[in-house]
Amino acid sequence: MLISTEGIVLKQHKIAGNRRMITIFSRRYGRIQAGTAMNERGKNRSALALRPFTFAEYEIFKNRGYYNINNASVKRSFFSIGENLDRFMAGSRALEYLEKILLEEQPQPALFDLTMEFFEALETASGDCNMMLYAFIVKTLPILGIMPELKCCANCGKEVEPEPPHFFSIEAGGILCKNCFQMEVESAERQKGYPAGSVRRKKAVPKARELLFTVDFDIVGVMQYFAKRPFQTFSKISLRPEYRDRIRHIISSYLNYYLSIDILDEEALK
Repeated sequence: MLISTEGIVLKQHKIAGNRRMITIFSRRYGRIQAGTAMNERGKNRSALALRPFTFAEYEIFKNRGYYNINNASVKRSFFSIGENLDRFMAGSRALEYLEKILLEEQPQPALFDLTMEFFEALETASGDCNMMLYAFIVKTLPILGIMPELKCCANCGKEVEPEPPHFFSIEAGGILCKNCFQMEVESAERQKGYPAGSVRRKKAVPKARELLFTVDFDIVGVMQYFAKRPFQTFSKISLRPEYRDRIRHIISSYLNYYLSIDILDEEALK
């Protein structure tokens, strides 16, 4: 049967028979992979609809889970994202992230709208595009049902102190009070099997804290700012490099723990 849907191209690659496989985040059907014999190298509007960062209307033939793109009409191309390296890298990582978190044929309308907002803002961004990427990821967490607890201790429910330092546990899923943080650290160290006070135990402490973070700035405020503020504001803000790296590390560890993915490679983001 023939179906029609709006979608954003996440990825494309060549397959046999001079064809291409296009991964599309569609509004109606979620992530789908559709083959096509259309020529991506052409200069017409249909060819442009096969390229990443393109929002288009697709006419697709569907048969038992197989999709083939018969025709496409571009509605908007975020081509200017590719004209700036920082914008392009942030946008490419967002596409990679979406490809990994989306399920086949599972519509995500809220995530689709959020993605459109992100690319619209990224297209004209002139500041720190990585901050916009971090904000995009944090904004997706409530949609995915894994937003960290930022108001109270994720273990005991006690209200945390508003002033830093703050204690963040990936495993617990959010902020911890000082007592719960200390218990988490001690528990992690015991699992390593080193007796208290031993030299080997002292060397193992950094590894025991891979999922635990002491943050000497307002991580709660930063995460809440990411979650609530519009994308246009993020290219205008600037954080100290050590704070920015700490945020990247926390978000990276969080994604790796709950989604088994990591698109925030440290070297590529420098």
